[in-house]
Order: sequence, then C-alpha cells, then structure tokens
Amino acid sequence: MQPALAEPETTTSLDLDTEKYHVFIPYVRSRTGGKQEITLRSGEKLELNIPARTTENTNIRFQLPGRRGEAIAIAHTLYDRTLRLADQIYQEIDNTSFIQDASKTKCKLVYEQVEDARYINDLTSLQLLDYVVETSRLDDSVKDRYLLASTNSRLLGIQNVVESTLATSRLSQDKRQLILGTFELVRAGEPITDFKALSDLDSIVTASQLPPEIQNEYTIASAKSRAITVDLILVKWLDENPKFDENQKIAYLMAYQEVRDGRELSNEDLVNDLDDLILTSKISDNAKLIYAITRQNNRTEGQDLGEQVMAFIQDYQDVENLKKSAKKVYGKGASVVPQATRLLSAAGAETATGVSLSSLSGAAATNATLAALGGGSVAAGGLGMLGGLVVATGGAALIGAAGLLSIALISEMDGEDFRNLGISVGTGTVAGAATVLAAWTAASTLGVTGTLSGAAAISATISALGGLSIMTGGAALVASGTAFLVWSFMKGRKKRDQGILRQVETRIYTPTEEPKPNSLESFLADNILDQYGKEEGFTSPNIPLDKLSTALSKWITLEPNERVLALIDSSFWDDAKEGVVLTDRKIRWKAFGSNPDSISYDRLFSLMDSDLSNLLINEERRDDLGRVEELTNIFSEDNDEDRWVQVLTSLKQQYTSFSV
Repeated sequence: MQPALAEPETTTSLDLDTEKYHVFIPYVRSRTGGKQEITLRSGEKLELNIPARTTENTNIRFQLPGRRGEAIAIAHTLYDRTLRLADQIYQEIDNTSFIQDASKTKCKLVYEQVEDARYINDLTSLQLLDYVVETSRLDDSVKDRYLLASTNSRLLGIQNVVESTLATSRLSQDKRQLILGTFELVRAGEPITDFKALSDLDSIVTASQLPPEIQNEYTIASAKSRAITVDLILVKWLDENPKFDENQKIAYLMAYQEVRDGRELSNEDLVNDLDDLILTSKISDNAKLIYAITRQNNRTEGQDLGEQVMAFIQDYQDVENLKKSAKKVYGKGASVVPQATRLLSAAGAETATGVSLSSLSGAAATNATLAALGGGSVAAGGLGMLGGLVVATGGAALIGAAGLLSIALISEMDGEDFRNLGISVGTGTVAGAATVLAAWTAASTLGVTGTLSGAAAISATISALGGLSIMTGGAALVASGTAFLVWSFMKGRKKRDQGILRQVETRIYTPTEEPKPNSLESFLADNILDQYGKEEGFTSPNIPLDKLSTALSKWITLEPNERVLALIDSSFWDDAKEGVVLTDRKIRWKAFGSNPDSISYDRLFSLMDSDLSNLLINEERRDDLGRVEELTNIFSEDNDEDRWVQVLTSLKQQYTSFSV
C-alpha cells in the first residue's frame, strides 16, 4: 500500500477524463485529519492523506501508482464547522413521536455509527432513522448528506465481505486485485473490464451472510454494470460497423434502444434482422446472451419473472434446449445461437478488455449509454452506488437480462469454484436473486405488491427495492394485515405519515427474517399457529404490524434490545389492545380492565417446577402464582386455557435447548 500526497481544493469543476473516487470520511478524521485507505479501480490499495477540517465535496488530488496520472477523491462527511448536523438530527429525533422511548436511543446510536463510517448490523433501526430524517423538516442538503452517509455504511458491509473472503481464497494476488477493482467499478456505476471477475464477485456476495437488503442493492448495481458494459459493446459495434451506412446505423440504433428499454417495437422486421446480425457477429458472448435474453423476455410479456429465470437457466444448461428455444423465439433456427462450446462457460470466462465510457464517440453512443444506463455513474457526474439505487427509467429490459445472466453464471459454478474463491461450500443461495430482479422490475413500474404479511412483507419489499433510497415516486403497497403505503418521498419529498412511521418503527422490535431451525422463534411458529390458528396467533416475522404497533403503544414496554416473537390477540375487537406476547426474554400480557404485567421465562418455569406448599409459604412466589393465574384467565372465557397450558408446557420442556 502506497501513501498518496493530497492537496485539498474546493472547486467542483473537474476534468472529465480524470479518474474520480467518492470517499466518505469519518467525522473525527474530517475534523482532525489523518490517513484513509481506499481501493482503486485497479484493485490496488492506497492511503489518502486527509487534511484537517475537510468539508463536504472537498476535492483531494492524488497520484495513481505507476505513473498512471492524477486522480481526484471527492470527500463526503457529516462533519461541518457551521451547520452542526448532529445537533439538528438529534433534535429531529427528540421531536419525533415514537411509540417506544427506546426508539430515540436506537436512532441516536445508529447516527453515531453512520457518522463514524461504520457498518451497521441493525438495519431495521437504520431504516427507521432514514425515514425520520427523510420525512423531517430538515433542509434538503442535510437530508442528502445523511442519506449518502447511510448508504456508505451499507457499502462497507459488502467491502468487508469481499475482502475477508478473498483473504481466504486460492487466487493469485493479481486475480484478487482484479475482483476488488471490479467491485470499485460496480460501486462507481461504471462498465467492468472482466466479466469473469464480475461473476466471481457476484458469487462472493450472493454466498455471504449479508442481510438481504444489502445483497439486493449489490445485485441490482452489478446487473447495471454488466448491462452498461454490454450496451457499450453493442452500441460501439453498431456505430462503427463498416457494413452499415449512416441511415442504417441510425435505424439499427433506434431499434436496439427499443429492445434495450423494453418498449413496443416500431419495426419488428428491422429488429428481426438486428437479431440475426448481433447473434452471428464476433462480439462478446456476454453481449449476445444478454441481448438474446432481452429479446426473449420481450416476447414473454405477462410471464412471471421468476419463471423466466428458471426457464432460462434450464434452457441454457442444455445446448439442444437452447437451440429449440432460439428457434421458437426467433424463427431462424440455430443459426442465431452462439456455438455450443461458447455458451455459459465461455460467457463466464471472458473478459471485456478495452471497454470504457471513453471508448465510444459520437452523440449516439453518449445518448445510448450515459443518459439511460450510466446517468448515475461517477464518470457521468453521479455518485454511483453511494448515491443509492434508482429505479431505471431507461434500459430496464437490458439490466434485467444482465441480472438473469448473472444468476445463470452463478448456478453454473461448482464446489471447486467456490473453494477457489474462499467461499464455504453450502453457504448462501442464488434462489433469492430471481425474487430481487422480479421486485426490481416491479419497482420500475412502481407497482409493488406483496403476498407476505407483517414485518416480513415490509422488510422484503424494502430489501428487494434496495432500501429507502431507491423509490422515485408513486405508491408501493405491501400486505401487512391490511395494505398500507410504504413511502415514495425521493421526488417531491412528502410529509411524514405517522401511520407509516409506526409501521417502520415496529419492525425494530420484532424479527423480520424467517426463523432459524431449532430456535425459539421456529418453535413458537409451529406451536402458536397449531394451537391458535391464523385468527388469533401470530409469530415473527408474520405478526401484522398494525396489531403489534397497537400493542406496543397501548400496553407493551420492552427492555433494550428485547424483541417480540409471538402475539396472541385476545381482544374483543381483534385490535390487539389486550393479549399476550412472547418475547426473547419474557411473557408479557394485558387482561381487560387490568394493568400490563410480565414474567421472565426462568421465573415462570421455576414456578411450574415448584411444590405448591413452597409457593404458598413464600410471599413473593405467591404473588408470582397469582400473576400466572391472571395470565391463564385471559383465555378462560373462550375455554382456551387448555391449549395455552399446552403451549407453556411444551415451551418449558424445550426451552433449555433453544439458542434464544
């Protein structure tokens, strides 16, 4: 790792040919100065000298290793000598009407981690703070700086996983650097130079234990980088093909853009000719396959995207099926299909050497690539992944196809491939990637619906959409007992909806992922539903958020980091104003006309094991006995005490074996 001399400047007029890096700098380092490690697009590590009192958008010039010229690091930070952003955000947190007092503490703790440029494991609390800040009355410039910092904390998770995995890999240093550099290109929203390195990177992230939201943000960004690379290849081939005159170039480019964007074709005969020209050319196999998938999806409108993914994988694993599929789609037989030896295996191993934004010339190339697909890239003046994922307005069909190819390439990898990359065989799955792309496609049309319920529904939707920062307008409906608006505030920045705030806040007090085997959550999921059915008994992550938020606001007060695993609604109006909750620590209940009460599992099970005479002679134990009786009486009116006792007995018998 080499040190880089840094010269700060504040001008925003940058040379477009200069390599640029957007770097988030922790608060203290921005204030006092110091060194910060960054990864270059070459995969090399370099230490930047951060001057003291570095402010937002300070440009730090440095020399690239090996006399490759000068580059610029654009600094981002929550440090500000005049605005005191932390004070403003803390005040907004304090002024927010939360249903639990602990929510303020959680939000402030998360902000400190964001400010310090640390990866945050508690993503539900981070999303709550995101919503509080974004729907506040703070100045838009403050909101933008906070959301950039929030996104940075997520990207640190990906970077940590990639670096730790490669550290245990069998790859050479050059190949490790290539993969690290590829991540920087994806992070910058720019075309990649090696398709194989991108597939390896995809596999590392997919097989990791990163939360689904972060994996999904990466999946979409990776698909965009693959698509922008293919777009450059195809546009360059069309723009520079000596066989075409200027009128043909314009016509073919217009036809290709319709295919790329998934629009209605104005001249199908012309597109059919384009199919044959592209798929029989000598261009990249990645470009051919992604174009073919895009065209096939154009012809299967209305089919579930997940079904398309699985059908695609199956077809492309078998050469004969591929030929049949191509004949069916194009009506031109196998002549439009790449040679058998150059299918997925070739696409997974090829490079994209020489592909760069600067490799194209002319207005057609700029319009075809930068405006539609690369508008958010660092090279085009954007922030890349640091700016948050945006629902595509152009190139959606091509990006979706690039994502499908990524899934297929991962599915082709075997155990030896994973071991070479440092991935533990058997970890992770590509199954969820199809869901990600399906949700992303739905998000592009702003028509997301869910079949899940409770915290799982909103969590899955927010995750699949890449977090709060990608919604660009419209309404997203999610099932959670009853449908409710998630949010659509990135354009026009709508005012806070207290109902949505309560739903988002409630998620931090209950698990939002499916329970692990042999856990307390999985035991409750089996037993609560079995004993109470879907009308009264609910377990995480499918507890209706409207019910749980009511219970939290009316009678549940949780300890720090305590989470609700199950809810039994005993209220007359089915509004959860009375009932029982089982948390990861206690049983809490509220009977009609009585005050809320609770008892820890250890105390309850000790009580169940005690002799009655011992209970009666001990005043404290007699009190416990009376409280448990009240708990049981909650269900006596409907003759439910037997099944309740059965749940408690089973829970007691299995409790010690659970990893709570």
